[in-house]
Amino acid sequence: MAVVVMGVSGCGKTTFARQLADAIGGAFIEADDYHSDASIEKMRSGRALDDDDREPWLRAVAEAAADSDETPVVACSALKRSYRDILRAGTPAVFLHLDVPVDVVRSRVRGRGGHFFSESLVASQFETLEPLGPDEDGVTLDATRSLPELLDTARAYLEGPSR
Repeated sequence: MAVVVMGVSGCGKTTFARQLADAIGGAFIEADDYHSDASIEKMRSGRALDDDDREPWLRAVAEAAADSDETPVVACSALKRSYRDILRAGTPAVFLHLDVPVDVVRSRVRGRGGHFFSESLVASQFETLEPLGPDEDGVTLDATRSLPELLDTARAYLEGPSR
């Protein structure tokens, strides 16, 4: 089963997913590594990706997760249910949604250097975000909490009786 750490850009997916993968002995997968050059340039120029841009990217991420020999821990925005459907098509997945207020995300995106994601796209991320549905396997976590608290909460969820 894949563990997908999801949320808007700047919510802390990469940091959290990397540490969670280490904590559970999984394989970290950074979805950003699977974007096409054209998509990266589009975001760098302040233009949001559309579903046509995202579909091949999501399929490549899903394939990487399905091919992993260890539990894949994927850092991927997975903003819409349809995107999550693509990710879970290749392998069952549980979603950990890192929820952060927009002002915190703007500050985080503004403060990180060298990343292709433009601060002007933050609003579009929140507009696109569809929260997890009650029938989706996953949980929403308050990502303003400390990293150790988040890791403990996620591990407890992943190790819970429904797993």
